[in-house]
Amino acid sequence: MNTQTYQYLHKDVIEALKGNHLLLALQSLQGLAATLKSWSVKEEVDTLADSYQMMLSYMAKGADDPQRHKMYAGFVRRAYELADVLERVGEISSDTSYYATCLRTLQQLRGAQYQLADLLSPDAPVRDMFDAVWLSGAWTADEEIAAANYMAADTIPVEHKALLLSAATLAAMRFFDVAKYRLLLDNALVLETKLRVRALTGLVFVHIVHASRLAMYPEVEARLKLMSDLPSFVSELELLQTQMFLSLETKRIEKSLQNEIIPQMMKRMKDLRIDKSLGIDDIKERLDEADFNPEWNDDGTPSKLSEYMKEFVALQQRGADMYMGSFKVLKQRFPFFNIACNWFWPFTMQHPELPAGLEKNKLVKLMINNAGLCDSDKYSFCLMALQLPLDAGSDKAAKMQESLADIDLPAPMERDAAERYKDELRSYVQGFYRFCNLYIHREAFVNPFQRNLFIADYSPFDNIMNDEELLVRMADFVFKDKSYDLARSLYERVPVGARTNGLLQRLGYCYEQVADFVRARALYEQANALKPQSDWTLRHLAVCNRNAGDYEEALSCYNDLAEMQPEDAALALRQAECLIYLQRYDEAFKYLFKANYLAPQSGNSERALAWCSLLTAKYEQAEKYYTKVLANQPTPTDFLNAGHAAWLGGNLPLAVTRYKRALPHDNALHFLDDDKAMLLKAGLSEADLAMMTDLVAN
Repeated sequence: MNTQTYQYLHKDVIEALKGNHLLLALQSLQGLAATLKSWSVKEEVDTLADSYQMMLSYMAKGADDPQRHKMYAGFVRRAYELADVLERVGEISSDTSYYATCLRTLQQLRGAQYQLADLLSPDAPVRDMFDAVWLSGAWTADEEIAAANYMAADTIPVEHKALLLSAATLAAMRFFDVAKYRLLLDNALVLETKLRVRALTGLVFVHIVHASRLAMYPEVEARLKLMSDLPSFVSELELLQTQMFLSLETKRIEKSLQNEIIPQMMKRMKDLRIDKSLGIDDIKERLDEADFNPEWNDDGTPSKLSEYMKEFVALQQRGADMYMGSFKVLKQRFPFFNIACNWFWPFTMQHPELPAGLEKNKLVKLMINNAGLCDSDKYSFCLMALQLPLDAGSDKAAKMQESLADIDLPAPMERDAAERYKDELRSYVQGFYRFCNLYIHREAFVNPFQRNLFIADYSPFDNIMNDEELLVRMADFVFKDKSYDLARSLYERVPVGARTNGLLQRLGYCYEQVADFVRARALYEQANALKPQSDWTLRHLAVCNRNAGDYEEALSCYNDLAEMQPEDAALALRQAECLIYLQRYDEAFKYLFKANYLAPQSGNSERALAWCSLLTAKYEQAEKYYTKVLANQPTPTDFLNAGHAAWLGGNLPLAVTRYKRALPHDNALHFLDDDKAMLLKAGLSEADLAMMTDLVAN
């Protein structure tokens, strides 16, 4: 069957159900079942339709039925469940579906009529169990019991139980099944950390994908509410929430590492020349002599590299994913990762696809125990280590073994239960994120990270996590990660009367970062009212006023700041800038001379003095300052403005020379457009501008 055909029919069913048109939905279900030739399901749909028609007929006769609403809810719920069954039947019938291909492969291996319960046993191959679970439809009562028994059996390794929970998560996200959700609920409070992490993460992911469906099962929501009475459950939910938010930063971190951190480190190393004949101790000595310190630039100012590294160290300490980019290529290189089960297999050197004796490799042990890698990255490193070096008898191999022989590996650090839980949670969420973004057949699975990840937006978590302090903690957490849009949405949930000065500052900053200066200004004004004369608030309020074009208000803020910091050259420059926009040039000069006196080496005040002189027709003075500016690392804009000064001062040849110096970064036919009004006001004509353009562009 054409895939689009059954998807179109299934869409009709869901839209009818969402529109509260149950009778129409049942009719569409009958048509979908007939189209898919799923006669057993059609028979059940027919029975459901007959029962609903019977209830409607009693209602039409005015019969009193106190169970009517409950029955209607049951009909709707069952209609959704049958729609799920038929959606899966349609998926299986597709010739191109990865889901269908995997199911057919499993049937060839285990027999077309294999039973899921038979694979939920200690004797079944683990990969077959995993595949059978994630490919399964809605569980029967017997299958749900078999899964529960598997989780309770002492003879089943924890790693295998963990794989069952992950497979159930994948399956329940793809095709909703309340039985699988109950399995996750059953294990969300168990003592074993690996299982508790996977169960809690799984039930939250399934809930995010199917929140509207779960609302039809009040008994399930009731269990969640009971669990929320346990402080440990709520605190672990909060930890999961922070880790999910951190996952949103993964792409930004990867981009920053590639575009900022690594290039700057390479730039630092460019002058370091290492003789290949040097030994390890000699190289270390040369590195020490090079004083490879990222803290300062050559001119003694704090370096960008230092800022980036501090930020990324802080992110790593909080559980951010720093290794996605590093291991991406390896995930695509090794066939190991073409198997879905391997992405979720808890790390163990006894994995059946890893060679025996790997635990004796000191390099592997060093990385596995100390690098903070998620499980799938640990497998990546092991597979990579097996190929480095390939020739065990080579000089390279001998030197590596000799170098590692004397290393006394530290014993794994002892961690308390809370630390172990956080590490396990970090590893699992990062591994899940990698699967959703790197697995070769990822399009066949639901990606929860593409959904709204704020748990409190879903019932009943909205009541479980409605604590105001928790909301602020979540907002502060993502604010520190520069996720300003998400932080803004969280801060705005805090009632107006409960907003502190600090919260208003951060909310205003979120709006400032997305260039909504009007809203940012209003929030900064509220913050200033709560705590007047705050240096930080006034500076940002001034910036917003300036960007909003309100230079009087911006000047007022800078004046207040200048009273507190009268020796600040930058403030004097900002005061002058506002006065220039207000065309109060005489006052502006006063502040420009002050800024130049306080910081004569910066060059910024000289640029502003030159421009202000130009605006006030003081061309000799403008020329004096532009001469200084052009002698100190000038920009194309400096040459452009200096060209104006020369032209208006009567030195046309010099103007042409300066304009041509500005043109490599400008449009030759329009380089005068931005300053046209100023030049015309100074006495030049349209013809003058046209001829100068042709002269310079020639």
